[in-house]
Amino acid sequence: TADVREAIFGPGGLAEGLSPGKLVIDQTSGVPDQTSGIAAELAARGVGMLDAPVSGGVPAAQAGAVTIIASGPDGAWTKGEAVLRAMTAKVFRCSDRVGDGQALKLVNNAIGMGFRVAALELVALGRKAGLGLAPMVDRLNAGPAANFTTRHMLAGLVEGRSTTNFALSLMAKDLSEAMALSLATGSALPFTGVARGMVQIGLATIGKDAKLDEVIALTGQLAGVQMRGDGGAEPELLALIESGVLVGNVIAVSECVAMGRRFGLKPVEMARILNVGSAWCGVSEAILPALAKGQAPDLPLTLGQAAAALSALAARSAQLGTPFILPGIALSLVQEAARQHGAEASLGRLTFGFET
Repeated sequence: TADVREAIFGPGGLAEGLSPGKLVIDQTSGVPDQTSGIAAELAARGVGMLDAPVSGGVPAAQAGAVTIIASGPDGAWTKGEAVLRAMTAKVFRCSDRVGDGQALKLVNNAIGMGFRVAALELVALGRKAGLGLAPMVDRLNAGPAANFTTRHMLAGLVEGRSTTNFALSLMAKDLSEAMALSLATGSALPFTGVARGMVQIGLATIGKDAKLDEVIALTGQLAGVQMRGDGGAEPELLALIESGVLVGNVIAVSECVAMGRRFGLKPVEMARILNVGSAWCGVSEAILPALAKGQAPDLPLTLGQAAAALSALAARSAQLGTPFILPGIALSLVQEAARQHGAEASLGRLTFGFET
C-alpha cells in the first residue's frame, strides 16, 4: 500500500493527471484501512476508487480465469465493472466499502495457506510411513477432506508438474497483513500464525526467490522423506490422514472467516466468494452458508472422532519423527472443544467457537 500511495500522490504520480470523474482501481493485495484512507483522499478531489485484488494464482491470471474481489461505492463500481470483466468472467463485488476486497483477499489467502501447510504435514507423515503419494491424493480428493491444495498442488505433484510460480515472499507479505488484521480485530489465528512461520522458514532456507511450490520439498525435508513416490495404501492410515486434513480445513476456514466478520465483511458475501477460489475446500461449502445464518454447521465427524484420529496421527508422527505442528494445534483445539461440548457433538461446534 505504501507503493500505491507513492504511485498516486508522490512526485510525478497519478494524482497530477487525475481530474474529477476519473477512477483509480487498485489491484494489489494491500492494507485495507490504508487503502480506505487513499480512497478518501481521492474522493476529496472528485476521483473515485475501487480496490480489486486478484486470487487464483499466476496460471489462472495468464488464462484469464483469475478471481477478482472488488469493493467500492456504487458510482465507482458502475464505471469500473466493465474494465474488470474484460479481464475475467469471475468478478465479484463484496461491498460498497473500499478496502473490503483487500480484506477478503487476506482471508482467502490465509485460509488457503493454513490448510495447505496442515495437509502437507500429514502427507509427509503418510510418506514416511510408507504410503504412496497417489493413493493419499486420490483418497483426499474423493471425499470431504478435499481442498484447493489436494486438487491442484498435490495432484500436480503426483503428475510431476508445478502448479504455480507464485512468489513465497508475496505469500509471506499477505500472511503478515492477515496477522495484522487479526490483531486489529481481536481475532485468534493459530493456523495462520504458524503457516506464516513456515513461509518465513522457507524464505530463510530456500532464498528470497523461492516459489510457493517449494514448500512441498521443504516439508519433506523437515520430515526426512521424499514427498513424491510410490508406496502402499494402508486403509486405516489413509482414513486417519483424511480425517486430519478435514479438521485442518475446518480450522483454517473457521478462524479466518471469524476474523473477516469482525472486520465487517458480510458472511453471505464471504460464502459466495471464498468457495470459488483458492480458499475452497469440501467442508467450506457447509461451513460458510451455515455461519451466514448464524448456525453451527453439521460436519461429517464428531469432536470425539476428530480427537481420536488426530491422537493416533500424533502417536505415529512421534514414532516416525515427522513434524506435527498444525495438526498438533488442531488436536489441542478439538480436545478442548470436546471437553466443553462432549465427544458426541459435531465438529461444527469447533467452527462456531471461533465465532463466539
